[in-house]
Amino acid sequence: MKFSMIFLACTLAASSAIAQAGSQQTLFYGGHIYSADPENLHPEAIGIEGDKIVAVGRYQDVLKQMGATARRVDLQGKFLMPGFIDSHAHVADGGFQTITVEFPPAMKEAQAIKTFVAKNESNPRRDLHGIQFYSNVSLDYWDNIPLLNSVFNAPEYQDVPVVLAGSDAHTGWVNQAMLRKANLTPQTIVTADSSIKANVGFTADGKLNGFVSEGAWDRVLSAIPPVDNEKIAQSIVAGAKEMNRYGITAWMEPLSNLRPLAPSFDAHPGPGDEGLLPAYSELAKRGELTAHVTGLALVNIDASPAVIDDVVALRAKYAGIPNIALSGIKIFQDGVIEYPSQTAKLSQPYLNRPGYSGNNSLDKVKFCSLVAKADAAKLIAHFHAIGDRAVEESLDAVACARKQNGDSQVMHSITHLEIVSPQSLPRFQQLNVAASMQLLWAGKDSATTTLLEGKVPTPLLQHLYPAGDLFRHHALIAGASDWPVSSPNPLFAIYTAVTRMGEEGELPPDSEKISRAAMLQAYTLNAAKVIGRDKETGSLSVGKSADMVLFDRNLEKVSIEKLRDAPVLWTMFAGKEVYSGM
Repeated sequence: MKFSMIFLACTLAASSAIAQAGSQQTLFYGGHIYSADPENLHPEAIGIEGDKIVAVGRYQDVLKQMGATARRVDLQGKFLMPGFIDSHAHVADGGFQTITVEFPPAMKEAQAIKTFVAKNESNPRRDLHGIQFYSNVSLDYWDNIPLLNSVFNAPEYQDVPVVLAGSDAHTGWVNQAMLRKANLTPQTIVTADSSIKANVGFTADGKLNGFVSEGAWDRVLSAIPPVDNEKIAQSIVAGAKEMNRYGITAWMEPLSNLRPLAPSFDAHPGPGDEGLLPAYSELAKRGELTAHVTGLALVNIDASPAVIDDVVALRAKYAGIPNIALSGIKIFQDGVIEYPSQTAKLSQPYLNRPGYSGNNSLDKVKFCSLVAKADAAKLIAHFHAIGDRAVEESLDAVACARKQNGDSQVMHSITHLEIVSPQSLPRFQQLNVAASMQLLWAGKDSATTTLLEGKVPTPLLQHLYPAGDLFRHHALIAGASDWPVSSPNPLFAIYTAVTRMGEEGELPPDSEKISRAAMLQAYTLNAAKVIGRDKETGSLSVGKSADMVLFDRNLEKVSIEKLRDAPVLWTMFAGKEVYSGM
């Protein structure tokens, strides 16, 4: 009891010191420090003043520089490192999801769903302008649409629209009332664009079954009134709290010119579409944004290069605001590979859809001009690419831009990278293109087995999420979560990257595993480079922002299982504590 009380007193004193560190000099020592700076990977001490790191190195040297009046924080053998950075996370959407109602997985009986619905009958978070909206719906439900139909198309739902938003953010299911509200009927489908017509589900007798993906999902979202700026700000604050809880102090927000629930897959945002930026900037101006945020503007893959002028103007409008910047563009090269969507671009046809390997209509000359103009304007080009053909097209566009512009010094990036051809692997380093990878997905589960096997050609399934191959070809790998598609916890992703273990065991091959040292770098300095902020964060280096996270165990040395379960003791952003787990 006496030891516990002494430890608690020391812990509270350290926590108090952190809380006050923002206004004076503070010296951290006495722990295991990982700096992510290759030139000084394990310093003995860190000194900060205000919001900046001012000293890094041997304890006596830092103590001498900081002076006798500096506050001292003994880390008591714990593990201090830079704040984690997520190179692809929809934080506003994730925060928005926390203020909606999530649909539980594995409900296999109609009565279970009815009981859940009844429990939320008076829940104000469920209804959006008269629509029953459920978030984070497991994709397994798309294999049992008759179950959803039996509940949400019962007579009492004749005039009650229901939307179930898939956890992959690419798919959903809606009832008949919502199909009518979105003007998705057998009559309108006949004359609809191919992006809609190809992305709806049908019953055996040719009727719409409520399943929608991408272009058709966009049509559903268009029927939901826009989320207002006040709710967006609430969503960002909620999302930032979740990120800080996991030690994350910076991220890339890939769809910054879109509001939550706005159409995105076939969208052509214009100069008046500012999306999340007004709310992010207002929070930043008020000092309420607890992270560095790099925003990207969605640009349609078929857009004219002239759209880059709109992005440049938007960048200028939000320039000079602390901690938030619009720095690039996001392009959907393809969709998702899993059944039933199957919109990823592959080099070989899907086995269950002969002759079809994903969209093949890209105008490569026009696309090159689009990416080249972004590159010339010093905008990051960030490509969503799941299939190997989508990856190749992305690299081709960057190669074309490099040929036109020379080396712009802009690091572009491709995210997701579920399948990468051997021919594409060396091109990442050659073209200065980073791999932004969600390696929490690189384990064996239904998404990497039953939703692919027998549907995707076997040769393409041999090296899913090829982190090992990319690392051996010297690609810069950055950590990412795609939250809220999956957990933002970097430790879960590091564990899976190292072990390839998922709910159903280990995902082969063993050669695609990557070391924890590489993953710690991926979630710190590498990710900072991808979001264009490596001069201000990403390592514990003099002159950078005092963004740090403290763990109770040495993440470099404990077993990988103990790493996965390590709690965050506190998170510091710009010299101020923004989360405490003590």
